[in-house]
Amino acid sequence: MSFSMTHQARCVAPQIAEEQRPRFFVGTSSVFNGPSAENEVGVGRTSAFELRLLDFDEDENEVSTQTFPHKNQIRHLAPSIDKPDLIFTCHQAPTPKLNACASLYLLSAIITNDHDQKLANQSGMLTELLCIESCDRVAGINKIFWDPSGDKGRVVAVGTRSLGLYGIDRGLSKGTLESSLSLSNFSDFQEDTIDCAKWNPHNLDEFAIGAGSTLLGLDLRSSKSTFQITNAHTECIRDLDFNPNKPHHLATGGNDGKVRIWDTRNASKPVKELVNHTHYVWSVNFNRFHDQLLLSSSSDCLVHLHNAVSVSSTPHGLIRSLDEDVDREEGVMDEIKTTDELIATYREFEDSVYAVSWSTADPWIFASLSFDGRVNINIVPRDVKYSIIL
Repeated sequence: MSFSMTHQARCVAPQIAEEQRPRFFVGTSSVFNGPSAENEVGVGRTSAFELRLLDFDEDENEVSTQTFPHKNQIRHLAPSIDKPDLIFTCHQAPTPKLNACASLYLLSAIITNDHDQKLANQSGMLTELLCIESCDRVAGINKIFWDPSGDKGRVVAVGTRSLGLYGIDRGLSKGTLESSLSLSNFSDFQEDTIDCAKWNPHNLDEFAIGAGSTLLGLDLRSSKSTFQITNAHTECIRDLDFNPNKPHHLATGGNDGKVRIWDTRNASKPVKELVNHTHYVWSVNFNRFHDQLLLSSSSDCLVHLHNAVSVSSTPHGLIRSLDEDVDREEGVMDEIKTTDELIATYREFEDSVYAVSWSTADPWIFASLSFDGRVNINIVPRDVKYSIIL
């Protein structure tokens, strides 16, 4: 299923706290020179930028939406883990005189149709609860992350060359900088900037960043490094993601067009390398429930769905494949040995695909976003799904 935004966009994220329906947030980053947004039925346009919530109905293969006008271009999204109407956005005004910052918003009531719970294709409002502004210690904020445990009292804001741990008060009205860490503290990073980051869900005191071609783990308590992989890619690291089910394992994507999976305990070389893209890899994302499923997207305009079962949390199990000689509707299966493979390639895009994201409500659904604002929502092929769950 394809949906076209009316603006260019770079970030997509699931509505994590929504457990019943596959929904995704998309944030626009610049005005699109295409048809006016006013031509969209039921959507009022009051801002040059917007946060859009998409709802995917698998049975009808249909997307419904709710639009939330946003004051600035959106650079990163961090939906709340347990509150569907809370979301952080990192944003920056079109003028360079204003520093980038992160704002926590309360979404107005999400309007749905009574009979099917689809979004009503209307416009809502964002109420800003607090703003974390760039400062000398954390300048150029462009990413923000909730504590993976669900604790709304801690967030990490990532700037151009530093990051800060902020405490959030109970009323969600103020963020206080508790500690910060700068790349200037490490001799190997005198000119590099932080291009990607992720909080380790298995160790709440560890935070990983990609700076230049180096992957670095940081202890939020001591501000010391927990691991360092120099030249993790031959060029800049664009994204990283921890395996949600296997501690110490994470995936990276870089400007060299490669996806690499690492064990940070022994990082002399990657435990797996996937070489399917021909240009920058902008996004990598593990499936939360079935971590052998790994998504990657690139400026070669492609999205790849990988089966990396050999380095998953269940590498020694059996995978089953449908017997081509038997009627598929009968569901007869044949056991075979597990193998890694490229499951599918999605070629529907005409621009760089900057982000991919799995649904948190349905483990078989994922969204991909290209810079021209095209959102594709896909379903894992049925035979692959059955090979995993049966």
